[in-house]
Amino acid sequence: MLPSGLSDQELEIQVESEANQYIPFSLDEVSLDFCVIGASANSPGDVDVLIAASRKEKVQDRQGLAEAAGLKPVILDVESYASRLAAERLIENLPEKGLDCMVALFEVGAFTTTMQAIRNGEVVYDRDQAFGGAQLTQLIVRQYGFSQEEAEAKKRSGDLPEDYDTSVLKPFVESLSQEIGRALQFFFTSTPFNKVDYIMLAGGSSALSGLPEAVMAQTGFATNLVNPFDGMDVKDSVREKRMRREAPSYLTSCGLAMRRFMQ
Repeated sequence: MLPSGLSDQELEIQVESEANQYIPFSLDEVSLDFCVIGASANSPGDVDVLIAASRKEKVQDRQGLAEAAGLKPVILDVESYASRLAAERLIENLPEKGLDCMVALFEVGAFTTTMQAIRNGEVVYDRDQAFGGAQLTQLIVRQYGFSQEEAEAKKRSGDLPEDYDTSVLKPFVESLSQEIGRALQFFFTSTPFNKVDYIMLAGGSSALSGLPEAVMAQTGFATNLVNPFDGMDVKDSVREKRMRREAPSYLTSCGLAMRRFMQ
């Protein structure tokens, strides 16, 4: 929160001064940016400012990766903000355009499951859990003796023994749905809220067979698998079947691409 009416240069100086309180590194080691969100609801005459920061080597790693792929990086975004930007487009397709709806967005990655509770475009709660699809890969390794690489490849292709669904996948899906249920309960006990209207599942490990149904049974809340391409035109050159199958893992990518239409 900073005084309103500052010039861009004054804002930058003030933000750098304030950032020292929140960033546990020297500012020389950090790439820093900020934006003014708007007038502060709690302090008339001030504005709320969002600060984003990352270690410089993290930025340089991603910049180098983009350049090696023949791309010219223009913006480096925060992953959770990019995914939320794409999710908000989907929330607008809910009844009443999602107005006043509490949506719990879960992104199930390899090692981490991220929850964001979103209401009217505002994140009211977010939390990371150390649980993801890599644990399913480890279960496959232990159950069938495959190498790590073989297990990951077979998990993606579905080329697994007949007892996989009942012996490995179903117990893992139940365990994952319980983790999601616990995350919601933690949200309810940590905030004034006691329910969500919709649960959205995204991320590379969210498309597991039976997961939306298991989460709905575990939590009692309407649950659906995110397709960030809903409502988009698809060119003939795109392998649409594969795109639809892998759609939940592209939520963040879609949010990054949508930046182009906001310039």
